[in-house]
Amino acid sequence: MVQLRAMSLLLLLTLIGSITAQCLTDNDNPTEMNPDSKTALVQGRYKFALDVLIKSAEIETDDSIFLSPDSIYNALLIAYFGARGNTEASLKKALHIPNNLSKVDVMRYYSFEKSLQQSKKNNGSSNYEYTSANRLWVTDTKKLRECMLDLFSDELVKTDFKSNPSAVRTVINNWVSNVTKGHIRDLLPEHSIDGSTDLVLANAVYFKGLWQSRFDAANSKKDIFYTPGRQNSVITFMRQKKTFNHVVSEELGAHILELPYKGLEISMFVLLPPFAAARSLNDDSSRIQGDGGIRNVLHRLSDEPNAMELQILLKDGMLPRPVEVSLPRFELERELDLLTLFTRLGLDDLVGTNSADLGNFVAEGEKTLHLGDAVHKAKIEVTEEGTTAAAATALFTFRSSRPSEPAVFNANHPFIYFIYDKTKDSILFSGVYRMPGNPTSSIPA
Repeated sequence: MVQLRAMSLLLLLTLIGSITAQCLTDNDNPTEMNPDSKTALVQGRYKFALDVLIKSAEIETDDSIFLSPDSIYNALLIAYFGARGNTEASLKKALHIPNNLSKVDVMRYYSFEKSLQQSKKNNGSSNYEYTSANRLWVTDTKKLRECMLDLFSDELVKTDFKSNPSAVRTVINNWVSNVTKGHIRDLLPEHSIDGSTDLVLANAVYFKGLWQSRFDAANSKKDIFYTPGRQNSVITFMRQKKTFNHVVSEELGAHILELPYKGLEISMFVLLPPFAAARSLNDDSSRIQGDGGIRNVLHRLSDEPNAMELQILLKDGMLPRPVEVSLPRFELERELDLLTLFTRLGLDDLVGTNSADLGNFVAEGEKTLHLGDAVHKAKIEVTEEGTTAAAATALFTFRSSRPSEPAVFNANHPFIYFIYDKTKDSILFSGVYRMPGNPTSSIPA
């Protein structure tokens, strides 16, 4: 059976700080919940996911990309609950949280989603497995705010970092391995945690599903993947001819195909620029990079009306039709520079030296919380037998013209892809496939 396994992790390791009276706001118990919370926060998370992909593509202009915007969002959301001042303001802006929503509004929806997920987990599902987990490891030498202990009671773990930081690293790595079903091991290297570490914030996501319409390995064959400006490669393509949701979007400049997983709640969407557009835009840098089609689609996605067009298409806005699909069988493992990404997202205050104010977790009089280094690692494997994806992120402190037949979806040149959860209206994973990671052979461009 064709499967998808997706694991993602975001870790924030930090030095910790100070705070005052009310836990989240001056009024943590308003009489009514803001009725716009759900719509506004879902919309903000979607915009954040596009921001992360677009800006990651600006950072990595040559190689393929794979990451989990959902994991990054959830970990930054935890940081937002603990932030104050300029740090809180920059996080609120980067996460696209509207000014009319308070932290209480955000926390209520956060709790609602968590309880909904737990309910689904308890009831079980034969269609897919999905787990999203948060943990906060906090030093036992600091006095925590009682309200934060109440808010994160099932997620917060008091920890002795000073006496044996290596043992704490092992505990965290084991938690990562358990949540991701063993696909991410030893995320934190030796000496990544020392006695000065006071807080670790973590989010991990695991997903495993079955294709609604499986690929037959007998139909797979080797063919050329065209990478303009580089060596073309001979790789294996998975193929099938079935009825899929498919559209040609003039607004986005791409063919869009939906490959649903069993249950029809989660799908992979592939955005394929026309073949001719993949060769160049009008500027010299695009011709050199051979990335014109991808750059064109991402540029269009940065425009809000086009971003909304894609969101409509992701939420059942396409019509079914017979399509001949040809999709690479591929495996990629990538690392993303999160510090650079956060700077591009306007979070300089969060990652700047001694500039962050994340002291809302601890009692008054304690020193504030700072971030150090950051890294995001991700891996995905797509085959006829299954798709396995894993992502891990750590922040730590220590020293064209279109094809002649639109119903032929031949992904034989660079494309963009999303793994989208329709029940949450959330992009769980995203990537840009520019070139094979392990091609069978290469031939001249």
